[in-house]
Amino acid sequence: MADKLVATLDKAGVRKISTDLWGVFFEDISYSGDGGLNSELVQNGAFEYNRADKPEWSNYTAWRKIVPAGSFAAFGVGETAPVAEENPHYAIAEIGKVGGEQTADSAVSRADSALSQTDSACTPAAPALENLGFDGMVFRAGETYDFSIWTRAHGKALPVQVALIGDDGKPLAATVVTAPASNACGEWTQLRAELTITSAQADSQPNAEIIATQGALRLTFPEPGTIDLDFVSLEPRTTYKDLKHFRPDLVEALADLHPRFMRFPGGCITHGLGLNNMYHWDRTIGPVEHRPHNFNVWGYHQSFRIGFYEYFRLCETIGAKPLPVLPAGMSCQNTSQGPVPVAQEDMPAYIDEVLGLIDFCNADSATNKWAAKRAAMGHIEPFNLEYLGIGNEDLIDDVFKNRFQQIFDAVKAAHPEITVVGTVGPAPSGQDYEQGWAYAREAGIPIVDEHSYQSSSWWFHNLDHYDHTDRKGPKVYLGEYGSWDTQLINGLSEAAFMGRMELNGDVVHMASYAPLFAKNGHTSWNPDLIYFDNENVYRPYSYWVQQMYATTTADTAWPVSLDGPTTLRRDLPNTVSLKIDGGAHADFADFSLETADGTHIDLPDVSYQGNGPVSLPVPEGLAADSYTIRAKVTYYEGMWGVRIASGDVNGKNYNGTSLGRGFSVQVVREGTGYALAGTETSMDAVRPGTTWDVRIEIGNRGEQMRLYIDGALVADGHETPDEPRRTVTVSRDSTAGVTYLRVVNALPESVDVDLAQVLAALNVPDSAKAVVEATVLTGNDPYAGIRGEESPTCPTSHEVNLADGTYTAPAWSFTTLAVRG
Repeated sequence: MADKLVATLDKAGVRKISTDLWGVFFEDISYSGDGGLNSELVQNGAFEYNRADKPEWSNYTAWRKIVPAGSFAAFGVGETAPVAEENPHYAIAEIGKVGGEQTADSAVSRADSALSQTDSACTPAAPALENLGFDGMVFRAGETYDFSIWTRAHGKALPVQVALIGDDGKPLAATVVTAPASNACGEWTQLRAELTITSAQADSQPNAEIIATQGALRLTFPEPGTIDLDFVSLEPRTTYKDLKHFRPDLVEALADLHPRFMRFPGGCITHGLGLNNMYHWDRTIGPVEHRPHNFNVWGYHQSFRIGFYEYFRLCETIGAKPLPVLPAGMSCQNTSQGPVPVAQEDMPAYIDEVLGLIDFCNADSATNKWAAKRAAMGHIEPFNLEYLGIGNEDLIDDVFKNRFQQIFDAVKAAHPEITVVGTVGPAPSGQDYEQGWAYAREAGIPIVDEHSYQSSSWWFHNLDHYDHTDRKGPKVYLGEYGSWDTQLINGLSEAAFMGRMELNGDVVHMASYAPLFAKNGHTSWNPDLIYFDNENVYRPYSYWVQQMYATTTADTAWPVSLDGPTTLRRDLPNTVSLKIDGGAHADFADFSLETADGTHIDLPDVSYQGNGPVSLPVPEGLAADSYTIRAKVTYYEGMWGVRIASGDVNGKNYNGTSLGRGFSVQVVREGTGYALAGTETSMDAVRPGTTWDVRIEIGNRGEQMRLYIDGALVADGHETPDEPRRTVTVSRDSTAGVTYLRVVNALPESVDVDLAQVLAALNVPDSAKAVVEATVLTGNDPYAGIRGEESPTCPTSHEVNLADGTYTAPAWSFTTLAVRG
């Protein structure tokens, strides 16, 4: 027999919901820009990769040099009179012949021969450069590929054979472009060509659409001579609704989320690692050759082929309001040296840069220089910017306040119609959070950007997080949030929390899951909302939860109370084991463990190098409900800290204590953790050699934790044992005349939900109760779902009859019931 819940709606508690509640956040992380959303297939086509991107990278990264026997080629790098001073490097190909001269006629003959040898030759007959793309290039039958290259031939015109190479090394399509001889001024010439893979090329392929997954672009040089090359580009012509330079299937996955807004271009990359890496929007518009490349803080490269103009076009195409984010005159605090401000003498120019973005978006192109640049790029009409984010996860100190206030005041004075979104740190609690909120209230910031990455247990435990938010203060934008993992239980925890955000939609003005995209094999963060490789897009459970809310938006909500079994209480293990993990370097001495019954265990000293985990030799089978850990910890380096994990550390439920830039006590539940209490605040580094006397008291199998540093209590955490796992929320789209009843059942038994009072309170007619559309996301295993893969199940829809007022929610499910009328 199923459990039973009785839902009661408080009609007097009605609240209005923001019409911009559900959106998306794009950050160029995990190769989501170049190699992802950017449809450019050539990697490092501008020859600008260098050690700033990765220590092993160079100007020829992603390029393969081919010099057949009997030929000569030297491939160098030049900087003299480049195509664009902003990106000064280019390739120099010096082509000769070993053992004799080569005539022009014989060279052209060899080029023609190479074009025709699609069945027999995998190696070009002359020297070549081959670009391997981003994990190879995918080629599709019937697709046309647009190729371009800037060239400068020395002394005489030189042909270049351009070929798309399949997985077997043979050309799938090829043509020849000719670089004219450069004049006395050494001018560059841009050459263009199109290459179409005919259906005949795909006849022998098992997949008629995709005929190569590890393809390449080959540039062959059949004549002797010297030629300079730069800005090599290859893009498939197929687009999503004529949106150029974007990979269409990824844009479609975004559009299917129906976002009301899109935040871009990122979080940490916005203010970058140091001032030279700070994101300057005006350097990302105009001709792509003149957009200066830069390294990405997530460990790769940014070509800015997708810049601010392209982001605005993306928003326009998918129907999302743009929410650009600019630095608050500060670099990222997530560095060992902490944030670095824009010098005061440079602040007027920086403020002009901020105001210039608003003009670029909204001003009249006939009268404003920035708007004229927009028009020159093809968009005469304004982009109708409403929101502007200033700052991201900044350290809330006096310098930040000084720089932010100057920008904020300037925007308010020049553009009172723009709603500024501020920042309150990287977590939903702590010093930055508290000080950020205090400053936001003092300064009168309209909306603040909160961030929260947590375990599924935290989301369930904190459903009331926004219930008591000050309705007279700034509105909330939960700009980055997600449950740690891509399992069904993570999606259900987000669904439950999103229902309460919707209920609090009068103060939670916007929300966006983060990160948005991640390329398999290159993930810098987990989890992510959309995974992809060169061939496919993969949607985990969280994607479907976001879609289920964003396609059923509402404008009004009511509180609902539940009577019946709604909570989970875990049977926590009493196993006691220890390990050290984390990315910092620290020494542990005088290490000991003592259980409540008096068992004392001395543990060996550990010199931890940040490459854990390191297990401690605790006697096998040791069990205790309460115990104390002691150690003298000498901390050396590593801003993210070191952790002592305790309890059943090889299971899914145990405890952790973090030491480093701050101190916190944590619980790990179902494999992911969250902080119960602590002092983790800023990114300030700890001085090398700092020593702490650490005492950790664990009680009730980990439900209580206390952390003492040098004898002082710094963190006292208590976990509520009962975790809410069943929720019902109610909202309505007044315009469409649809009421949405949302039911989360994150327990292993189905449950009968009595909605009779809810339906009666909302005056739902009997005819509407009889035909209700139910959209259900469910599965048999709450831990199903693998990062980087499609979710094992996805939402399905069917009709249900609520004439008797009861809906049976399956185990491990999220349901939206759409009642029309």
